[in-house]
Amino acid sequence: MPEAYKSLRGFANSQDATLSNILLENFITFYDWGLVDKGDFYNIDIPESGLYGGNKHKLRPVQDPNYNDGQVWEGYRGNWVWETGVANVEQPIRISGVFVENTFRATGNVQAPYHINYPEGRVIFDTAISTTSTVQLEYAHKRVNVIPAEGVPWFRQIQQRSFRVDDSTFTQFGSGNWAQLGQTRVQLPAIAVDVISSKSFDGFQLGGGQNVNSDILFYVIAENHWECNNLIDQIGFQNDRTIWLFDTNEVAISGVYPFNYRGEVNANALPSGLYPQLVDNHRYRRCFINNTRADGVTQLSPDLYIGTVRCSTEVKAI
Repeated sequence: MPEAYKSLRGFANSQDATLSNILLENFITFYDWGLVDKGDFYNIDIPESGLYGGNKHKLRPVQDPNYNDGQVWEGYRGNWVWETGVANVEQPIRISGVFVENTFRATGNVQAPYHINYPEGRVIFDTAISTTSTVQLEYAHKRVNVIPAEGVPWFRQIQQRSFRVDDSTFTQFGSGNWAQLGQTRVQLPAIAVDVISSKSFDGFQLGGGQNVNSDILFYVIAENHWECNNLIDQIGFQNDRTIWLFDTNEVAISGVYPFNYRGEVNANALPSGLYPQLVDNHRYRRCFINNTRADGVTQLSPDLYIGTVRCSTEVKAI
């Protein structure tokens, strides 16, 4: 064991995630789970019509350069719910299979295999089917997208009117408002989370130890003023409380991270990958949320509003 004065402190391995990245992953997961736990999702049954018409349960074919036409089918909204056991009385629908031309194909089908990409809201068939097929699915999707702020809006394109399945472009193959690939598209409302790089350090106790003070910025983007204000309030209500952080390095090694590289739910994700289990079984350190402040809502266009919330965090990390 080398003497302490001969080695760097604050991290065990140079390739491990350090506090900034741990905070980012934790706050995204904290709000993503917290909103679903409070019932912030929509169950889509068969049939399920939109408020203005259209069919929410029907999937549309996607032109994706990584697949053949007819392999990829997506819902009108991405970010499908995979979590279970929420506090809300109504539970999210668990996907059990997909209907192709009224023939049910259960998940795990070996004769006509496919997989489900939950973050992007897609069913991807191993073998392409006709793009004129009728593909239907019962599922649940989250109402709010909680995402890292990195790449917004420089890489991703904001999609408005994503709830309007009556829009004729929804059924158009390779064109219209849904033509942008799901992985480069942000559907509203959204909360984009950013951990500010600047930090301050102060002593934790006599004899050693330091607190690390970091600010977190939330960009709230919505299509109406009421919704933007509502989300700002919900973030602000978390002020002056302590939460446990989970160790993202330990979670990665454990194999309970929710998704694999294809966006499928990992075998060990339920229930071990749920947020409550992550903080119970893979605890890192306590995080105190304080000094939360919100700016006013700014209208960027007739149907685009943005507001920001900033909070300070205090973590004993060194």
